[in-house]
Amino acid sequence: RTALLDVFLMFWVLAGFACLVVDRDATRARLVTWYESAAPETPGGPWLGARPWRIAAGVCLGASCAVKWSGIFFLVAFAVMSLMWDAGARRAIGLRRPYGGMFRHDLPTGLVAMAAAPALAYTASWAGWFATPYGWGRNWDQATSGGWAYFVLDSARSWVDYQVQVLTFHTGLAQSHPYQSWPWQWPLLLRPVSFHYPSDVKGCGAAQCSEAILGVGTPVIWYGAVIALIAMIAWYVSGRDWRGGAVLLAYGVGFLPWVYYAIADQRTMFLFYMAPLLPFMALALTLSAGLLIGPAAPQGSRRAVGAAVTGAFMLLVIVNFAWLYPVLSAETIPFEDWHRRMLFPSWI
Repeated sequence: RTALLDVFLMFWVLAGFACLVVDRDATRARLVTWYESAAPETPGGPWLGARPWRIAAGVCLGASCAVKWSGIFFLVAFAVMSLMWDAGARRAIGLRRPYGGMFRHDLPTGLVAMAAAPALAYTASWAGWFATPYGWGRNWDQATSGGWAYFVLDSARSWVDYQVQVLTFHTGLAQSHPYQSWPWQWPLLLRPVSFHYPSDVKGCGAAQCSEAILGVGTPVIWYGAVIALIAMIAWYVSGRDWRGGAVLLAYGVGFLPWVYYAIADQRTMFLFYMAPLLPFMALALTLSAGLLIGPAAPQGSRRAVGAAVTGAFMLLVIVNFAWLYPVLSAETIPFEDWHRRMLFPSWI
C-alpha cells in the first residue's frame, strides 16, 4: 500500500530470525547425535561445524542494516541470543562447562556468521554505488585519475564519508512534523500517519466526501498484541520458555532504542517505525493462542473453550480490518463514514 523502507527492514529481520530458529533446531539435533554416539566426554562438548543457517541469518541481518541502520539493534541482539541458545543446548545434554564450550567452539564461528557475513552483505549492497562514478558523494575529492590503487583508496574514502554524512543527518534529525509520534504512543495506535487525504473529493453520493490512506494498524491486533506480550512476560518468567523469550527480545530491541532516542535526542519519528515488530506481535498472539487452547489432550473442556475464544478473536480481527479498509485504501466514502472510523481525535 505504501512504499516504506520499514517494510523491507521487517522482511530481512524476520528472515534472519527464522534462520536462527532453524539453526537452533539443527544444532540441538547435532548435539543429541554426538551425545548418543558414545563420543569421548569433554567438559564443553564438540565443535558443531560451519552452521550455514547462522551464516544465512547473518547475511539477512546485514541486508536489514543495508535497508535501515536500525537493523543493527536486531543484529547484535540476535547474535547474543544465538550464543545463549548454544550454551543452553550444551547445558541441556549435561555438559559440565557449557559456557566454556560455547566460547571455545561456537563464538568463533558466530563471529564469522554474525559479524563478517553481515559486514560483507552490507558492503555488497553498495555495489551499484561503487560501480559507477555518478552516485551521491561518489568521488569525495573529485579525483579523476591516479591509477587503480588511487581509485580503490578514493572509493573507500568516499564511502566512509558517505556513512559519516548519514550518521550526522540522523543524529540531528529533530525537525517537527505534524504526524510525528513518540514510541510510548505506538503500541496503542495513538498517532498514525496520514499518507493521502486530498481536498474537494467528489463521487460518494453525499455533500462532502473523503478519500484517505491512513498509516495505521488493525486495532484489535495491536491491542491484543499488548495483552499477548504481557502474557509472554509471565510465561517466560514462570517457565523460562525460549519461545516467549525470543519474541520478547525481538520486540524489545525494536522498540526500546526508539524510547531512548525520543528522550535523549527528541528525534523525529513515526508510527511506521513499528513495522519490523509486527511479525513478533503476531508470534506473541499465536503463542498466546497456543497457551489458551492448551495441549492436545487437556482436561475437561479447556481446548474447546480456548479454540472458541481464539476463533472469536480472529473474527474480530477480520471485521475490524474490513471496517477500516476504506480509510486504508483510498476508497471514496462520505465524510461521516470517514470520521466514524477515526478511533481517536489524534487520528485526524
